[in-house]
Amino acid sequence: MKLKTLILAAGMLLCGGALAGAELQSLQEKRQLKTQVMVFGSAHLKTIKEEIAPESLSPVLQILAQYGPTAIAVESLRPADIVFMTQNASDYQPVLDQFVGSTFIALAQAEQQALNLSPQEAIARLRSLLKADITSSSQRVTVIRTAIAGYNLPTALLHWDYLDGDKARDTLPQAVAQYLSEKAGQNNETSLIAAELARTLGLNQLYPIDDHLDKDLYPEVVSQLMDSYQRSEAAKQFANSEYVKKPERLKAQALESGNWLPLFQWMNSEDYNAEVLSQEWSLFVDKDLDPAPAMARMALWEIRNLNMASNINRVIAEHIGGRVMVVVGGSHKVFLERYLANMIGVELVQFNPLVEDSESR
Repeated sequence: MKLKTLILAAGMLLCGGALAGAELQSLQEKRQLKTQVMVFGSAHLKTIKEEIAPESLSPVLQILAQYGPTAIAVESLRPADIVFMTQNASDYQPVLDQFVGSTFIALAQAEQQALNLSPQEAIARLRSLLKADITSSSQRVTVIRTAIAGYNLPTALLHWDYLDGDKARDTLPQAVAQYLSEKAGQNNETSLIAAELARTLGLNQLYPIDDHLDKDLYPEVVSQLMDSYQRSEAAKQFANSEYVKKPERLKAQALESGNWLPLFQWMNSEDYNAEVLSQEWSLFVDKDLDPAPAMARMALWEIRNLNMASNINRVIAEHIGGRVMVVVGGSHKVFLERYLANMIGVELVQFNPLVEDSESR
């Protein structure tokens, strides 16, 4: 009798799950507005020591411009998270050092004092400023200083780019101008792709959507994992795999030829997405690492991507019916797309079909 009851209960749970899935699908089909989202996978260009000629990325930017995003998000920490981390530095100081930097934090604090704003007030004021049409140089200077005070470096860099050749740059505090000049000249996908595209399209902000709030747990997990990782034959094979070598080879070819499309086509291909799972993350699931810390590392990676997907949804909420582009490291793409595909009202768009359409014209 107990067995029969258990079987009936299991059947009801399965039916319930199927019904819920059908209802979600029904809601998706009934949506009155859809928001397109392109997750654009990129190699991290900061690893390239040679200077990347901005004009060499024009073919990539032209294709992205055809998509015409109404909002662009980037792999940078959200200002609210930076505030939280500075208030809890005992858990997050390594994250702040690696992904924010003491120089930028000092600049932000100096601008907070100069503008008489708390970090939270600066974040709120920037949000208000960005709702208005920004057309004058003086407005952009105000946006830059407020963005710095509110820990929003991507938006500050965007408006710095808008002021290219404008004497208004000279009205910025010298330390701010020097910092932005150095940052704008570095190889990274935020400046070379996201900011350049945003300026071409006349957008007023870049949305930071990265997340590292899992890093309070990270040190202990890595400590537990390290012994088996250092002994792992699978890890050694992975380090020398074609999955690791191919993007490096494509970057070298792009620097030599000036053609970056093959790199970005690979990073946004179904084959690459499949290899992220079968090569990179299967290492932590079914290979020769200590299972418990390996699965904990897998869980932390999922936490980060789930939080990033949540942050992307915040951007979507501000651009319902629009087109959102998310510029992230390639290994995030397959995870983010899996989560976003389940969001009601979201329609995923891929980069490579746009390349093919462009080439067929």
